[in-house]
Amino acid sequence: MTITVSSGSIYAGINISSGNPLVALSGSVWEFSTILSGGSATLSAGASAGFLTIDQGGLVQGLGTLTGETVVSGALDGVALGNGAYVDILSGATASGLSITGAIGSSFLEVQSGASVSDTVDVSGIEIIYAGGSASGDSVQSGAQFFLDGGTVSQEEILSGGFFVLGGTLTSNLTLVSGAEQSTEKVSGVTVLSGGTIAIIGATVESGITLTLSSGAQVIGLSVAKGGTVVGAATLSGLVEMAGSARGLSVGPTGDIVVLSGGATSGLTSLASGTVEIDSGGSVTGTVVSSGGALDIYAGGHAFGDIVSSGGKDVIRSGGAASGTQVLSGGIGYVLASGTVTGTLVSNGGKEVLSSGGVGDDTTVLSGGAGYVYSGGLDNHGVVSSGGAEAISAGGSAGDLTLISGGRLTDNGQVRVAGAGTLAGDIAGSGAIVELGGGDLLLSGGGASFTGSAVISGGTIELGKAGQLGTGAVVFTEPTTGSAVLQIDAGDAPAAGGTFANVISNFSGANDDIDLRSIAFVAGASASVVGSTLTLSDGGKTYKFTLAGTIAGAYPVLSDGHGGTLIDPTAGAPKAIEPKVVAFAHAAAAFAAPGAANFALVSSTAPSGLAQFAYSFGSGGVGRF
Repeated sequence: MTITVSSGSIYAGINISSGNPLVALSGSVWEFSTILSGGSATLSAGASAGFLTIDQGGLVQGLGTLTGETVVSGALDGVALGNGAYVDILSGATASGLSITGAIGSSFLEVQSGASVSDTVDVSGIEIIYAGGSASGDSVQSGAQFFLDGGTVSQEEILSGGFFVLGGTLTSNLTLVSGAEQSTEKVSGVTVLSGGTIAIIGATVESGITLTLSSGAQVIGLSVAKGGTVVGAATLSGLVEMAGSARGLSVGPTGDIVVLSGGATSGLTSLASGTVEIDSGGSVTGTVVSSGGALDIYAGGHAFGDIVSSGGKDVIRSGGAASGTQVLSGGIGYVLASGTVTGTLVSNGGKEVLSSGGVGDDTTVLSGGAGYVYSGGLDNHGVVSSGGAEAISAGGSAGDLTLISGGRLTDNGQVRVAGAGTLAGDIAGSGAIVELGGGDLLLSGGGASFTGSAVISGGTIELGKAGQLGTGAVVFTEPTTGSAVLQIDAGDAPAAGGTFANVISNFSGANDDIDLRSIAFVAGASASVVGSTLTLSDGGKTYKFTLAGTIAGAYPVLSDGHGGTLIDPTAGAPKAIEPKVVAFAHAAAAFAAPGAANFALVSSTAPSGLAQFAYSFGSGGVGRF
């Protein structure tokens, strides 16, 4: 027989058993009752019930509202939890299609070990899933709170303003639409949609699992195990330990991503005060470091193709490495002791700093960009473009640097070139420019502010423009093999009767030469030294050079093989017989056929005699064979 509770009536204190179902109509109240095994009750919309006990096998269903405390060992289907409702789902019980509609924070649904709920719509209450309990398909809306305290959930949806705390295991997709938060120990199969916020504290994305975070979502604190993946366009905050992989995410103001050994990221963006750290064995690719953000690369870590924009910085620490970095306007790249960078591109307004022990290789400084090499730093094979600038401090150095016309070099350290090279821009500073041999180093820019030295240890330093070395000096360091040549082109050559602008030091070795390419060699040319002044007499004109350091006993003059004049401190024979050799050279020139003055006398190291004399006239060399 059906028990009907009429509208406006109150029914209490009965047991509902099998065969005696209860129906509570709209406007009725049903309280303090027990639904026995096999018994059932239906709450119509507008009916209310409270302080019920639903035994195993019992059922309460319908569209009515529960108030007060209800203990469920059986089943609930479709009812609402109103103001002050407390529903406890015990082991073996089930609940589906519930809605929690009371005043915010006034209604509770608790799911104990062995119990399960599904498809709950939590509008304003508090839902707790304890260890051993489970929930699926829930929708947590604005003002509602969902706590997973050791239980298991799947297919959860957290809407705008919903609060989600996960302390158990998520077995399938979690969708956060906007403004939700969660705290967790394990995460698997999570999807966070645009506008969602997921606060994960101490969470782990396990191997084989992907955490997808769409634009606008946030994560606070996360651990990604080897084989785990985090992807999307969301913002990460807190400490994120990455042994797995991440793609396309942003690192927020309080974010700190640590890429561990085996970890790899690509396309990250480090925002204001957000940091990406790379430990040994970790790697990042295509990281964008924005205003206030930082990329830190530690020993054994590597960064590829990073972009450092305005206000951002990347720091390559001892043993760290980076390649293909772009430093944009307002960005700074720091290379600390034992750090290395390769192929850096420094754009307008960008800066690269090589500090003590830091090494840069193949760096290109574009117009408006700047490179700084501090004491102990080394810039190898760099290029300073027109409008770009590089400053080398005392103790800093550059190897095989190329300075394009319009570029600026401040050299207070040392620029070393092994082989051919070009310094065509403006040079200033008090450091050294060293040619080590094997080619021609052409200086063809401006050097009015240069006060240092051009050191020739081998090969040729060619001065292609007037005042190229400013007030600096030329220093010969005689090589053991080959030659050390100072080539002075027309623009920097002394005028007839004048003195070369720069002091020339230690011009005395057997392998040292001054090649005056624009001063035509005339038979009978000679050079003499009085005090520290070397005077070249050639074709009735004189040209003077100021010497310092070691001075040779004599300075024979001969053709450079290109129509110019070569001064060679030891051309011909050893010093004791040099005057005879010089006379011999002059006589040979006097008796030569027209144009033969362009040929060079061979070195005194060659065998003497008529055959040698004949060979000297057949040579097109530059004064030494």
